[in-house]
Amino acid sequence: MKFYCVSHKPPAFEIEIDYTHFCSKDLGLNNQVIIPDDFYGESFHGDILSEYTQLFGLADFLSRNENPQEKIYIFQYRKFITTKPANQVSTNMPYAHAYLPLEAKKYFPTTSDLNELSEHLVGPIVKYKSVANQYAAVHLIQDYCKFICSLSLSGDFSIVRCANFADSELLIPSPSLGLTQVGIFISHMNILKSIWSHFYKYFYIQRNGYQRRVGGFLLERLHSFLILEEIKKENIKFSKGQQIVISNSLVITRSE
Repeated sequence: MKFYCVSHKPPAFEIEIDYTHFCSKDLGLNNQVIIPDDFYGESFHGDILSEYTQLFGLADFLSRNENPQEKIYIFQYRKFITTKPANQVSTNMPYAHAYLPLEAKKYFPTTSDLNELSEHLVGPIVKYKSVANQYAAVHLIQDYCKFICSLSLSGDFSIVRCANFADSELLIPSPSLGLTQVGIFISHMNILKSIWSHFYKYFYIQRNGYQRRVGGFLLERLHSFLILEEIKKENIKFSKGQQIVISNSLVITRSE
């Protein structure tokens, strides 16, 4: 089992295990692998896709270097999934637990913690009236609608599968976090890359400010859906952990 941090910043808390950091620029770390935001070209730029550009880089790295059956644990510079009970709930993100860096350290899972699971570890699974409604509350719903069009036209999704995505009520926030299998992770990244390529070609409109990361927001919802599909079909055995976010208060601020 190997640990990977996928983030544009160094970890905001102390980590005592060996890990490899996939980042968009030189962070001065000995364990870093740099995947520049423009590594896959303008259509896959990190300004649009956020950390999914580096996640695609990680998938390519794993496809060359790891057995598909190998387990990997992925975390971000201020977010991770824990196997330990946590009770300090954020006041603005009820699915997340906010801790100061020194407090968060004790919740970070060890290799033995994860080995005891013998299965996948996903973050909280949140139920909404619909994921589409949740997206519309914080982003531009027209992008979400066109994303579903892209799913239906791409050739990768059946009509039934598109309908299931449109009707979905469940969401795993930050679905890349947690414990997964190399083969499954690579498969999901290939699907996301294919769908995004189609969306960018036919439907993408450049957004400004926070909404510029429209690709990351859309791919996060599809990534969550793909994992939930695996769970529903019982393709994977899984444990549900809790999301820890490093924060100076119980109000978690948005990461830019």
